[in-house]
Amino acid sequence: MNQTIFENLPRKMNLISDLFSRVVFRDKEACQDLVRIILGEGYEVTEVTSQYDITNLQYRSVVLDILAETAGEEPIHVEFQISDDDDHMRRVRYCNGSIDTHLLKKGKSYKELPDVYHIYITMNDFIGGGQTVYEIFRTVRDREETYSTQYPVGNGVHELYINLEIPLGDDSELDHLLRYIKETTEENEDVCFGHIIKSVKECREGEDEIMKYYSSHEFFEEGKKEGLEEGRKEGREEGREEGIEQGEKRTQNSIIKKMLSMGQPLEFISECTDKPIEYIRDIATEEPMLVREEGAYNVDEGGTENE
Repeated sequence: MNQTIFENLPRKMNLISDLFSRVVFRDKEACQDLVRIILGEGYEVTEVTSQYDITNLQYRSVVLDILAETAGEEPIHVEFQISDDDDHMRRVRYCNGSIDTHLLKKGKSYKELPDVYHIYITMNDFIGGGQTVYEIFRTVRDREETYSTQYPVGNGVHELYINLEIPLGDDSELDHLLRYIKETTEENEDVCFGHIIKSVKECREGEDEIMKYYSSHEFFEEGKKEGLEEGRKEGREEGREEGIEQGEKRTQNSIIKKMLSMGQPLEFISECTDKPIEYIRDIATEEPMLVREEGAYNVDEGGTENE
């Protein structure tokens, strides 16, 4: 297995990977660039927390990729999702409820509940409308099934779903930012989000402890432990040699799955693990994961994606 590639893994990761984006957007100025380009001017980010854990002792807890707060104490939740193995909108609904329970103290009226913003960035157009950006509005439907927006039914929840599958293609700041999130390379850098570029470079080249962990062998030890433990169990049942062989196979498969979950290209994973691309593709089909081919997200000069 090529250990050098693991050491340089942060240089290969794109911002659509939640592992990488959580580190990059911990930087307040980088998060400000993101919020300004997506939501517009007027949202001053005063605080940022990555991997914000909302613990629920009785029910499911949630971990938010990025939770920022504005000068007006409005929460902005940013999520990065590669896979399509869950109901994204219900996930946002659950996250919103979890956030709300921490916003209103006892004795406060509901009108004091601040607006909350959800920015949900996915690799694929899971809504299927052929758009890059979907903004969700509450409307009223009458008995004739006619929709009207003239009534005040807003509840302060703002949902924005952005996908990287459909290029915006209008040469706007958002267009350039989405290209950079999809393919975080020097070719896609733009001066309009200079703080994001600065944070990316610091995470890739600096001594950030979280990125050192993700790029170290310790990160992959999790996969090794899972595989070896299963191998030991099988070894007790089927014999030592066969158990060791099965453990080594499960170890490598666990590492491959972790790399797939980070959005790494098949060719890159193949180079790291010395396994054929078809072998990796077969593992990916065992679970609903994104299979990314090398160069599949390149954009030519005409603004269209290369096949």
